[in-house]
Amino acid sequence: MARHKKQIKGPWPIWKLVLADVLALGLALVVFALFHHVIPRQEDAVGTVSRRVSSVQMQAATQVPVTPTPVVTVTPEPTATVEPVVQAATPEATVEVTPEPTPEPTATPEPTPDPVGYFGTKYADKFTDGEVIREGGSYRSGNVNVTVTKTREKGADVYIADIYVKDIICLQAAFAKDKFGRGYGEWPWKIAERKGAIVTINGDFCGTRDNGVVIRNGILYRDEKRITRDVGVIYWDGSMECFSPNEFDTQTEMERGAYQAWNFGPMLLDKDGNSMEKFNSKVHPANPRASIGYYEPGHYCMVVADGRKSSSVGLSLASLSELYERLGCTAAYNLDGGGTAVMVCGSEVINDQAGDGRQCSDFVMIMDEIVEASEDAERG
Repeated sequence: MARHKKQIKGPWPIWKLVLADVLALGLALVVFALFHHVIPRQEDAVGTVSRRVSSVQMQAATQVPVTPTPVVTVTPEPTATVEPVVQAATPEATVEVTPEPTPEPTATPEPTPDPVGYFGTKYADKFTDGEVIREGGSYRSGNVNVTVTKTREKGADVYIADIYVKDIICLQAAFAKDKFGRGYGEWPWKIAERKGAIVTINGDFCGTRDNGVVIRNGILYRDEKRITRDVGVIYWDGSMECFSPNEFDTQTEMERGAYQAWNFGPMLLDKDGNSMEKFNSKVHPANPRASIGYYEPGHYCMVVADGRKSSSVGLSLASLSELYERLGCTAAYNLDGGGTAVMVCGSEVINDQAGDGRQCSDFVMIMDEIVEASEDAERG
C-alpha cells in the first residue's frame, strides 16, 4: 500500500498576515466602540451642593451658639419702719413741672432682602401678574421674559435669545432620557416638548466622554481632577464666571454654590467683559456655534449661529467674542457646536442645523415654572 505523505504547509504570505491583523484590529475597535459609545451606561452622581446657601448663611451656620448666662434675682432685705418726724409747717414752695421727654423717632425697619437666586423684585417690570403674553418672537409670563431675534453676523444667520428669569430655577439643565451617563441621546425638540421648555439649546455633550467636570442643577455628577478645557459656572445667586483649567477647583466652586458647570469651552470674554483674540480651543474658524452669555444675575442670553452652509458660514470664536462684547455681556461661554448647535422655541427647531442635526446628551432650558429639576423628576 502506498503511504500518503503529510504535506507541510509553508508560512502565510505577508499580505494574508497583514489582512488578518487589520481584520482583528477592526473587530477590536468595533467591540470597543460598541461598549464605550453605543450601549448606554448610566453613571452615579458624585455629590450635591446645598440649595440657595448664601455666604452669610454659610458663615452663620458655622458659628457656635452661645448659651446666655442665667440672671440671678436678689431678694432685698426688709427695711425698718421709721416714724415720721413732725416739723413745723413751712410756706408752700413753688413746684416746677419737668416736661415729659420727647420720644425718640421709631426707626424704619430695613426691607427684607430677596432670597438668594430670586429676581422678582429687581426685574418686576419684566414679568406679568401671571398671564402669558406671546408677541412675535417674545414670551412673557409671571416667571420669565424671553425675546428671540434673528440677525446676520459676518455672513452667518445668528439667533439671540434675551432672557430674564424671576428665579434662577427657571434656568435649568436636563439630560437625555433624564439619565446621566454615556451613550444616552435625545432629539432637542423632543425633550423640549416633554419638559415644556420655553427655549432650549444644547449643552456641552458631556455624555460622549468620561472626563471633564459636570455640575447640573446643583448636583455634582462628575469631578474631574485633571481639567484641560475652560469651565463655565453659573451659581445659585445667578452670577456667572468662567475659568481657565488651572484656575478651577471643583470643591471650592461647590462650596461657593455652583449651580451649573460646563466643561467644553472656551470662555469668550475676559474677566473685564472684553472680547478676546486668543482662546483655549483648536476650533477657531467659522463653524456652527451654541453659547450662553451673562449680563447680571437674572439676565442672560443664548446665541446660536448656523454654519457649514453656502447661506450661512458660521462664526469664528473671535467673531462670537466680539458679538458678546457688543451685546454688553460680562461673561460668555461656548458650548458644543457643529451639527449639535441648536435652538428650540417651544418644540420647534428655529435654526437650520448643519447636516440633519443630531441627538444630544444634555441641554440648557428656560422653564416657566419655579420647580427644581430634582422635584420635577420625582413628580413626573
